[in-house]
Amino acid sequence: MQRISIKYMAGSGVLLVLLVCAFWFGRQYDLQQSAGQAKQQVTQLSRYLDTELARFSAIPHLVTDNQLLSGFIQNDNKSTNAVNNYLADIQQSSGASDVYLLDLKGDVIASSNWQLDYTYIGNNFAFRPYFYEAIAGNKVAYFALGLRSNERGIYFSEPIYKDDAVIGVVALKVNVSKFENDRQLLNASQTSHFYMTMSDGVIAIASKAPWRLNTLRTFSETERQALISKRSYLDHIPKKIVSHISSSRDIRLLNIMQGAGLAQYVFAESDIEQLNAKITVLVDVSSVNIAQVPRLFWLSVFYIITLAIGYVLMSRFAGYKKLLYSRHSLEQEVIERTDALEKAQIALVQSAKLATIGQLSAGINHEINQPLSAMSTYLFSAKKLIAKGNVQAAEDNIVIVQGLIERVHQIVGQLKHFSKPAQTQLRSQNLSQLLKNAMLIASAQLKQNQITVRPIEIDDSVTVWVDGIKFEQVLVNVITNASQAMAEQNVKELSFELEQFDGRVKFSILDTGPGIEQHALGTIFEPFYSTKSSNGLGLGLSISKQIIHSFDGCLTAHNRPSGGAQFIITLASDKGSI
Repeated sequence: MQRISIKYMAGSGVLLVLLVCAFWFGRQYDLQQSAGQAKQQVTQLSRYLDTELARFSAIPHLVTDNQLLSGFIQNDNKSTNAVNNYLADIQQSSGASDVYLLDLKGDVIASSNWQLDYTYIGNNFAFRPYFYEAIAGNKVAYFALGLRSNERGIYFSEPIYKDDAVIGVVALKVNVSKFENDRQLLNASQTSHFYMTMSDGVIAIASKAPWRLNTLRTFSETERQALISKRSYLDHIPKKIVSHISSSRDIRLLNIMQGAGLAQYVFAESDIEQLNAKITVLVDVSSVNIAQVPRLFWLSVFYIITLAIGYVLMSRFAGYKKLLYSRHSLEQEVIERTDALEKAQIALVQSAKLATIGQLSAGINHEINQPLSAMSTYLFSAKKLIAKGNVQAAEDNIVIVQGLIERVHQIVGQLKHFSKPAQTQLRSQNLSQLLKNAMLIASAQLKQNQITVRPIEIDDSVTVWVDGIKFEQVLVNVITNASQAMAEQNVKELSFELEQFDGRVKFSILDTGPGIEQHALGTIFEPFYSTKSSNGLGLGLSISKQIIHSFDGCLTAHNRPSGGAQFIITLASDKGSI
């Protein structure tokens, strides 16, 4: 026992060392893969931004070459509509947000948004660096919050010259949301994010909204006042995002507080020279530790399987003689257990057979009970007719009883085959004749309950694919149930409806009884459900539903809006319609 404990401890120790090594190397591998992904994506993103910024920065220069603008400024702002429309065309074709023209005072004298409510015309932007630096002859790219729209934008401006003298400024604005909404910049990766930090430390563009116009660094009071005075962000004061940088070997990790938790990212950076900014791509590695669990699991499984195989091989080699010695006793035990299993199987089969016999007996008893009741009524009627001397009518009743006796013989004959699968004789049957046969059996019950029957004319061409005897039994069962349900009603009327569609026949039996209780609609076809207090086993409707189902048909019931119940039998008209 002590030797086995030492083996288990040694095996567990080796497994622990393997798991620690696998966790550490797996984590480093995943971090390196994420770092490579971040570098690839930051390169792609910076190229895209450089290309787009270069494209937008070239537009003001092209606009300044247009003589329409210089002529417009020198001619006291005449031809305003033509200049506004020209700037609107430039804005639409370039994809910029706005393009506008400023005079030497910084007043907007023409704009692409001249028709909108928030038009820039009449506003003064002399305080903006993109204006006063352009007036000084510089080509400017500048990030700021819009004075009117309060939206973040990148502004490009260039002076308009006339005879080597600056006479105005052309400015173009691009909303930065254009770049934030394009997830293709990061290969549609939902674990990647990016942000662009300006030279003052404020995040101008970010894929996550809470980062925008905030900062990862702590501002001194001097830096804070400088931000306020230059008015790039108007009255907005950037908030400090709780974060810190850690490292795992040669990989730097940025930890940012998000909600109640700390998100961890691998990041890569690249400079955006046109804006004197830096773009950073982050790949979320918060779940890198959890990602090692499957590896550790499969390593443990492999290790355990390897140990088990080794142990089995060693045990087999060491216990070969013992195995031979115990082989006979093992075979004997297998034989004994096999015999026990076979006996149990036989007992189970016998139990199932007895259960089937019991269910069949109950069903046959229910099926025979109705014809016997009808025979009793007809015999009683025949005795009275003979007493009155009406021999012909009595003979007719006896013929009916004889037919019912033959029918009972047919039903009883089925008991001989109770141990075999039921052999249902399905063929195309005349529905009209089947209904007549059923009504003949149920007529005594209907007369006894004083039921008025509304006959239905069914064409001889209407057929159903059924076993005739079983289907008649279903009809008799439903009709007699309806008769009994209407026994205490003032209006006692039994009627039928017929509908044909898509090779199928829908036959309905309707009564004016009290209907089916709402809670019983879902259980009325279950075995042993009955509303009769003195008689009835509650098997009739259950057996009827099973019979109709064996014909590939359907038996349903619901309450009629006008009162009473409606039982619907849906069957195929022939074999080809099944």
